[in-house]
Amino acid sequence: MTFSVTLAAKEHLAAIGPIELAAATMFSEADLPQSVRYRVTELKQLREAQKDNRIWVALTGNGVPVGFALVTLVDDGAHLDEVDVLPNYGQRGIGTDLVNAVVGWARDSGFSALTLITFKHLPWNAPFYEKLGFVRLRSAELATGLARLIEEEGKAGIDISKRIGMRLMLGDAVTA
Repeated sequence: MTFSVTLAAKEHLAAIGPIELAAATMFSEADLPQSVRYRVTELKQLREAQKDNRIWVALTGNGVPVGFALVTLVDDGAHLDEVDVLPNYGQRGIGTDLVNAVVGWARDSGFSALTLITFKHLPWNAPFYEKLGFVRLRSAELATGLARLIEEEGKAGIDISKRIGMRLMLGDAVTA
């Protein structure tokens, strides 16, 4: 089966919530507690991202969305806020293709780095991003906005001792 990654169109936005909910099932309740497990990105935020060309979808050959990547701006920089792929479509390179689309956009948009927050103990999280050139940030290296996002996750019920900020200097990007 072939897949393509493209900027999201308005008609793709309705598929984002179900993709988020399906992807959440891959996490244990210890990692993704009930307080956040069923939260999805608000449609208003998705519409703004779509209008600003900051959300991408992975589509099957039939045009069905099976994954997405969403970028926000944090500390005046590009921040990979979320990447999700439907579990049935995992391990096919779709997540990598989505991240690579974001990296290309961030570089072309003049950003020097791309940040994200992820779980450090799960093999499909921090190690995945490290393979793409992201490096783990120590607490002292977190810019104010990134540190605030982690703090907000803790207030929402996520164990922040399992979370880590990461950064990709765009001159160091690895394309898989």
